[in-house]
Amino acid sequence: MNFDFVIIGSGPAGCIISNELSKAGFKIALIDRAENEKSSDINDFFCPYLDNSPNNYTPIYSNQLGGNSALWHSKIYLMTEKEFNKSNWGMDYKELSEYSKKLSDLMKTDFDTVNKSEEGIDYFLRYSGRGKFRSIFKFFEINTNKNISIFKGFCPTMLENENTDLIKKVHIKNLSGKEITITINKSIVFCAGGLGNPHLLLNLLKNGNKNLGRYLSDHTHVNLGKVIEKQIKNYKKIAKPNIKMNLGLNDENEIAAIFENNKYFLGVQLDYKIDPFKKIRRYYLKLKNLKVRKIINLFYFIFSKLNGLFYKLGIILGKYYKYSFELYFSQNPSATNFVNLSNKKDEFGLKKININWKLNQDDIENYKILIDKSIGEKGKLGNYFKINNFQKFFFNYDLAGLHPSCTTKIGTNIEDGVVDKNLKLFEYQNIYVCGSSVFPFNGFTNPTWTIMCLALRLSEKLRDE
Repeated sequence: MNFDFVIIGSGPAGCIISNELSKAGFKIALIDRAENEKSSDINDFFCPYLDNSPNNYTPIYSNQLGGNSALWHSKIYLMTEKEFNKSNWGMDYKELSEYSKKLSDLMKTDFDTVNKSEEGIDYFLRYSGRGKFRSIFKFFEINTNKNISIFKGFCPTMLENENTDLIKKVHIKNLSGKEITITINKSIVFCAGGLGNPHLLLNLLKNGNKNLGRYLSDHTHVNLGKVIEKQIKNYKKIAKPNIKMNLGLNDENEIAAIFENNKYFLGVQLDYKIDPFKKIRRYYLKLKNLKVRKIINLFYFIFSKLNGLFYKLGIILGKYYKYSFELYFSQNPSATNFVNLSNKKDEFGLKKININWKLNQDDIENYKILIDKSIGEKGKLGNYFKINNFQKFFFNYDLAGLHPSCTTKIGTNIEDGVVDKNLKLFEYQNIYVCGSSVFPFNGFTNPTWTIMCLALRLSEKLRDE
């Protein structure tokens, strides 16, 4: 089989690139492990190529065509200029913003919604909207595009380069054992995500870059503090949309208060109370047995109903709180956080990955400062932070793994990065990577819209070349 471009992964990046290149008449092979196209009743599936990870690092896996675009609820906002300028992306922010405008037109959404901030004295407000789409795979009608051949349930298992830096063929395989060899006329693009990209590249490349899989960064989420009902009026603007609805506000915008300290960012929003089920969720996301998952789901349903009655009674008696602050943090890339190969193999015969991730001392110290700035004793959002042992509570309830980034990061050369400013691997002529894995810095912003902007930019460069 011959194709101009081979795209690995049908998520936001893969669908954008496939769709745009198909418009120019190129023949595309779109390859994805998933076979399911259904984008409702989403479950968090166990990541099939993950062996080990820390308890508080729980990546999600959609198991669907469209990738994690089926999970993101169409929340759209572009990485801010402040975040972008913390690292070298090989382009300026104006160029990224221009691609955001083009993407807004393509996705039929309002550019101002994805790019709006409101400056304050000690912090700024960041707005985001909701698009009228969910799964990118369905939005672009990839399944009916005559220039795109979809290989559902397949995974690449080998690359052929005939002792050159130009990849000529890719071998793919499905779980039934069927093998197909695809000849690549132009380029292959890996769009398998922040963990999927390093997993595949570490397995497939004979001469891997020393930085491949290093600098894993993510957003840490935690709910802290107690906000009682009479204080809600102070935080209506930064309440989550579902809370705004319950408060009778006709406002679908999601707005967060953003604080900054020493290259670190903290986003703060009003949320419902601390979820006592969060600890169990860590173990739930690591379970492979679907029967056990169903039992836990039933337990959670019963527990949440009883817990709801409990806190309603507590509110009546004045002994319980309903709201807390959700905090989410940026993380600076560190060589101590990385992805490497395990000795165990997945269903396709590729080695699985181990995730080595933790918050280092710089992270923790800056998070403490940011918490104090926002909701601490002298915080700008109020003096309601009542936890004596910050570190113990934080590490019991924090979760990360939703936005793995920086594992194939953009660099100025082969010594400090994996891909160049055009997202091409330094060692190869025709291997490209797109996704959060190429970010040189992981800020506080949900990365999906920024990923799609990078994908649009890459598709234009591939088309023109």
